[in-house]
Amino acid sequence: MRPAADFPAGHRLVLAVARLLITLRHPMLVARFARKMGYWPNPAAPERYNECMLWRRLIDHNPLFVTLSDKLAAKDYVHAVCPELEVPKTLWRGRDPDDIPSALLDDAVVVKANHGCDMNIFVSGGQPDRASIVRQLRLWLG
Repeated sequence: MRPAADFPAGHRLVLAVARLLITLRHPMLVARFARKMGYWPNPAAPERYNECMLWRRLIDHNPLFVTLSDKLAAKDYVHAVCPELEVPKTLWRGRDPDDIPSALLDDAVVVKANHGCDMNIFVSGGQPDRASIVRQLRLWLG
């Protein structure tokens, strides 16, 4: 989306009011976004990727968005829609990092949290070690 500053004054006023109303309607989500991202979003006229994701969460209630935002569900969806397309194999899924089979962490694998971005651990030759991986996953899972 183009920057709000590029819009005529009347449009900027409408967008400012929309931003205020959206923020008042969803104060906790907007505040959590600001705390996590380090800046206040403009959900009425998103410019950055994370603002667009917030806009989708607050405004666009397309159920497919929920599916495509979930790494595991997205893989299942892509396989169902386009079975000839290869997707990376999921070796394990679960809620408790202690349940990850140790043998999986001996190979070159990527350990991912399903609920966010930049939550990936690249494992190669047993490094990082299992304890470090489990500790990091526990931090991510809260």
